[in-house]
Amino acid sequence: MAETEIHEKLARVLVRYEGGRIEPLELRWKTRDLKVRSVNARWVDRATRPLRYFFSVTLDDGTVAVIAHAEGEALWYIESLLGRQ
Repeated sequence: MAETEIHEKLARVLVRYEGGRIEPLELRWKTRDLKVRSVNARWVDRATRPLRYFFSVTLDDGTVAVIAHAEGEALWYIESLLGRQ
């Protein structure tokens, strides 16, 4: 499987805030509405200001995506895809 770098804004991201954690549930990339099947990993880039929060998620079609947002900003980005697109 090849990784494809994307670095594009997402039109919409639905998240749940629970127990001090962010859990992405759905996202819209271009014209595609995608559900998050599972969150594989989460990490924080502390070398940037504002902090950037990253999530590796498996989407309902089996694709693994890395999505991110910066602390205090409402915008989310799709950073890369691994697998089917």
